[in-house]
Amino acid sequence: MEKLDTKYGVIKGISSMDYYKNGNPRDCVVTEVNELKTNYGTFIPQYENGSERRKHIKSFSFYDNGNLQSVYLEKQAKINTSIGILPAELITFYQNGNIKRIFPLNGQITAYWSELDEYKLAEDISFDLSVGKFEKKIIAVNFYEDGVVKSITFWPNNPVEITSPIGKVMARIGLAFYNSGKLKSFEPLKPTRVETPIGAITSYDTNALGIHGDLNSINFFEDGNIKSLITSSDTIEITTKAGEKKIYKPGLKVSVINDEVMEVVPMRVSFNDNKVCFNNSEDAYSIDECTFKVECIPLQTKSPCANCSGNSDCNGDCC
Repeated sequence: MEKLDTKYGVIKGISSMDYYKNGNPRDCVVTEVNELKTNYGTFIPQYENGSERRKHIKSFSFYDNGNLQSVYLEKQAKINTSIGILPAELITFYQNGNIKRIFPLNGQITAYWSELDEYKLAEDISFDLSVGKFEKKIIAVNFYEDGVVKSITFWPNNPVEITSPIGKVMARIGLAFYNSGKLKSFEPLKPTRVETPIGAITSYDTNALGIHGDLNSINFFEDGNIKSLITSSDTIEITTKAGEKKIYKPGLKVSVINDEVMEVVPMRVSFNDNKVCFNNSEDAYSIDECTFKVECIPLQTKSPCANCSGNSDCNGDCC
């Protein structure tokens, strides 16, 4: 088995290793105990794969400059961060060596190890942030290079109450922050009315994936003003200065699971420089020169019945 001399110590028991084009090591798998000495303590990368929840992934990886990029720990460790001690099974780093993300757990979800099994291992972690104090089970914490919290990803069905620029709200999936610590975005737990420069809009993303908390439906500028939001229900009618009418609304598409069911395609509404645009299009409308009418209309999400194919009012419930 190969050995590798690194700035973190000599790595032994290497069973496989990949390299960059210049010959520098990129990542490797080890089958023996190794101790990586870092600024955050001594880490022991994964070297056993016996557990049913173990992921068969690289034990650790490097940047091209030789600095540690990620490490999958043999056992959960306690890591000292800017927000306190956090448990970690997987840690990723910036090129300068500072921590980028911490995953308290990193088990593999399979037929033999469910998401519920993994969730039961999660412990509540205390946070004291600009949005308030809370204790929640989390999937990951993302940091800026200077150690300030960039985002938090929560476990599903684990909502949290926060204080936001629009008041107290219930959030799910995740929160994102500016480097100043101010709230950048959050994913609302339920349809939430948000006052905007063109009127109150109901924000909710029916397709929110919950993969991470970096990108969310309701976004703020750093001063707390609304930057953008996603709606799955509202229709917006615009009357331009010339009297031209434009209508924007969420779309519908055939479900990939059931071709007899229609799924909502949420719409993004963005504000900047006293203008509003929809779905990141190049068409921008002056808020001062146009009038806006917002209507919350539940969208049809079921196909019409076979006997009612000509009836636009049918939503599939009468058959």
